[in-house]
Amino acid sequence: MAFSMFLRSSACRSPVFNQQMMRFATQPILKERSIVSTLPIKSLTLTQAKSTPILNSVRSFRTSLVRLSQEKAHDHSKLWVVEKLTSVLLVPLVPLGLLMPNKLFDSVLAILITAHSFWGLEAIVVDYVRASIFGPVIPKIAIGLVYLISIATLGGLFYVISHDIGIANSFRQLWAIKSDSNKA
Repeated sequence: MAFSMFLRSSACRSPVFNQQMMRFATQPILKERSIVSTLPIKSLTLTQAKSTPILNSVRSFRTSLVRLSQEKAHDHSKLWVVEKLTSVLLVPLVPLGLLMPNKLFDSVLAILITAHSFWGLEAIVVDYVRASIFGPVIPKIAIGLVYLISIATLGGLFYVISHDIGIANSFRQLWAIKSDSNKA
């Protein structure tokens, strides 16, 4: 990131820097050079130098979507903060929801658990189901499945909250079940 910030700085966009880079990139053989040989730039003009494909690819390289599309890019750092805030909120809300079961805590837990699992599954799909490996169709199907699973999870949790005993009481009942071998 520091290197991309350096490339975006005004020093890297100056004509002096561009001339030095053109001079360095168009030399046919790199040989031992002294600092004095790289300093004078008055005799070099951009029309005299031949560009190489490497230099052209470096000059066209952009590190942000803003420069490519001239639109405002999405700020993913805010999403990262929301993801971490969700994770931090789950730590006290899970025990609190189990200690005081009610529909409010169950609803908040259902939303936070679904959001947390959605972002985790989405990260897995984006990282491991790439278009370069699986083609263009399978990653889209995988993202669609993540959305479908998340919607079904949230719907199922709200169904348990509204038509059954709730999430916290369901967990209490699961923990209260003892096997027949423990009774004997």
